[in-house]
Amino acid sequence: MTEAEVAAALQDSFWLAADQLLMFHTNPWELDEALEAAGYQMGPCAAMDLLGLDVVLDRRHGAASPILPRMVAEGRMGKKGGVGHYRYPGGGGAVIDPLIEDLILEEAWFAKVTRHDLSDAELVARMQAAQAAAVGQLLGQGAQPEVVRRACRTALHAP
Repeated sequence: MTEAEVAAALQDSFWLAADQLLMFHTNPWELDEALEAAGYQMGPCAAMDLLGLDVVLDRRHGAASPILPRMVAEGRMGKKGGVGHYRYPGGGGAVIDPLIEDLILEEAWFAKVTRHDLSDAELVARMQAAQAAAVGQLLGQGAQPEVVRRACRTALHAP
């Protein structure tokens, strides 16, 4: 496996875990802040916004919540479009967008999901568990450990 393939596989599984946490437990800024406090250079929602939510959705494999498809359908493409999980006024830095929290809560309500808050530590633990599972799968598929380590740092902004 190439480093790019490893990085994409790690991102896809990590971002799928973030999507599930958004649907059942949190909002983008709380998730990103928890991971940044744990040493990640960037949270998953900000990273998805940076790549482009349409690109993330096109790469999506596996079960996901309806949040990302709705965001893209509404024109929330991430930083390149000025709005995604966050707003980017004037192309600048991320600003919390309360409308995305409304969208998430609405989708959870439509899906009859009962949301439960999680502590920052639990959010981080769940994301790290997803990362560990993806790493294990990649190593089992023959990816080189050093390639996986580098991809964790570059693709997931992991400590």
